[in-house]
Amino acid sequence: MDLCQLDKGRKLLHHCLQLAPQHSHACVALALGFQRAGDLPRAREYAMQALAADPSNPVAIKNLGAIFGQEGDSLRALYYLRRSLEADPKDPQTVYGLAFAYMELGDIEQAQKHFQMVLDMPAAEELRALARNGLREIAVRGLKSRGLRMDAVFYLLDAMRLFAGKSLQEVREIAFEIGMLGQHGLDINDPTETHVLRSLPGRVFSALQLICIMYAGFKRIEPGMDIGVDLGEEWGMAERLNEGIV
Repeated sequence: MDLCQLDKGRKLLHHCLQLAPQHSHACVALALGFQRAGDLPRAREYAMQALAADPSNPVAIKNLGAIFGQEGDSLRALYYLRRSLEADPKDPQTVYGLAFAYMELGDIEQAQKHFQMVLDMPAAEELRALARNGLREIAVRGLKSRGLRMDAVFYLLDAMRLFAGKSLQEVREIAFEIGMLGQHGLDINDPTETHVLRSLPGRVFSALQLICIMYAGFKRIEPGMDIGVDLGEEWGMAERLNEGIV
């Protein structure tokens, strides 16, 4: 339902429900309208009414899962989205919703599986970008869950020395190129994954190396900026090491 015609459409749908109180599709349309208007409690009310009228209505099931997800009730979102996926296993929005719910509930293995499923199926680029962001967040969590990373310490040290002889503009070009590359996913826990940079030709880098180079770059560009990866402890060790070696 078009937001600019929401009031008019709502009146027509309410009239429809007066004539046919069990009209599941009218309830779904009202739920979608209220959801788009940001009134999640009313949206949930009508989605539940739609399911009461027709427990197998696939749009109502999916809609209810999305509403619970927006409300932060990941457990109920997961329940309804699983039901929705059973009805339509090829719907990327449902798969992404499941991935996000699994992530919120702490089931990282299932979250990773479903984010990857989104990337393996035809999906809008906006949704694919969200899935890549989810996979990147999982990778970042995995990086720090292992404790101190000494490999990152030495990658950061190499990056310090790389940038020592470069201008701020050169540092920006390198850091921003890595940032753009990261939009398509960097698995920092996979040492076999390699990348090349236009700004640093002739070299091959692991994903973790690139993250460390970007981290060091933004320490030059904007020291207080949060790039989404906490390498503060490793950075401090690399700084101490850099001061004491030749």
